[in-house]
Amino acid sequence: MKFLNTVFTMVLGGLSVSAFAGQQYYEARSDAMGGASVASSHREGAAFINPALLAVHAPKYSGGLVMLPALGADAANVDNLSDQFDALQLSYDGLESAIDAADAAGVESYKMALIGDLQSLEDESAYVSAGLGFSVVLPTKRMPMAVFYKTYIDAVSVAAIEQSDLDLLENIDPNSPPALTDLDSQGAVIAGAVSDLGVALSFPLSIVNMPIAVGISPKLQRIDTYNYVISANDFDAGDFDDKKYRNKETAINLDVGVAMQPLEGMVVGLSGRNLISQKVDTVESLGRQFTYRVEALYTAGVSYGWNRFSVTTDIDLNKNKRFDEIDSTQYWRVGGEIKATDWFALRLGYRHDLEDSTADIYSIGTGFTVGRSFNFDLTGMMGSDDVIGGVLQTSYHF
Repeated sequence: MKFLNTVFTMVLGGLSVSAFAGQQYYEARSDAMGGASVASSHREGAAFINPALLAVHAPKYSGGLVMLPALGADAANVDNLSDQFDALQLSYDGLESAIDAADAAGVESYKMALIGDLQSLEDESAYVSAGLGFSVVLPTKRMPMAVFYKTYIDAVSVAAIEQSDLDLLENIDPNSPPALTDLDSQGAVIAGAVSDLGVALSFPLSIVNMPIAVGISPKLQRIDTYNYVISANDFDAGDFDDKKYRNKETAINLDVGVAMQPLEGMVVGLSGRNLISQKVDTVESLGRQFTYRVEALYTAGVSYGWNRFSVTTDIDLNKNKRFDEIDSTQYWRVGGEIKATDWFALRLGYRHDLEDSTADIYSIGTGFTVGRSFNFDLTGMMGSDDVIGGVLQTSYHF
């Protein structure tokens, strides 16, 4: 078992280009601009990233808004890995049936197919991140505030192929095969999900005639971890969220933010999210156990807007690690928005991991305003290693 654990950890450690590329929340306008939002987020998403921005935007509006939903996902290699496991299971079932029927030709054919399936799965992985959020911005001026909820999940699926299976299959005599047992090789889904329900409060101030705002977001936080590990011949990724593979904890956490306007059209922002770090162990599954982290993340950003064009950039000031067994990330993000008309906007963005642990992401998005009360935003994302994703969002202004 110690050797198997070592192999499994090596597989996880090899997920350096695609695993966990998610932003920990989805908001269509920000994601379209590479995820940059600390200094540029509109009221809809301010509570997710920098509550101080609520006060920055408050003088421009007399009403409130409801954003529901913000729905997003990004993934890599999911269909391919699923198809590979399906092919392996068909070969395994075929070999088992051929052994039971004493079909020597079938045994030879299926054992060679199963060997090929195992070899093709070696060191293969896939990931998916998904999230849902909403916010309600109240029509208050003196102390702008919002109620928000967001949830996201990161899941990585891996295959750990054991040489013992390949050796056993190679040595099977088609004329006198042994009874087939579960493979030593395993498939796994390891995932962490974080859900926040909180209130964002923002306080407008002024220092030497420079507008400045501070924000704070106390929140109730639930953390779920999943550890689904099973023999490769029985693997089904859809079973990962069964309660027997899940562990959960509830905690109190805190986000803070600052936003200042040193020049007309410029906003400089700083946010700190999840200031109270948390660690949640997964359940133990086939001798394997992992630790999921929710760590404090500090991000600085700046944005500048003209009449119909704006640019923005963010950078994480510290590294962020989610699972102990998977590399840290630290993102730089840049993006821009063109308001072609009063009702249509086009956005472009780019996100790069300074740690080179995840794929570079390119994004494009649009925003539509219908009348005075309804906004519709749509974002597409793509990157190296077959990364693809999207965000859909609607908001209602009153």
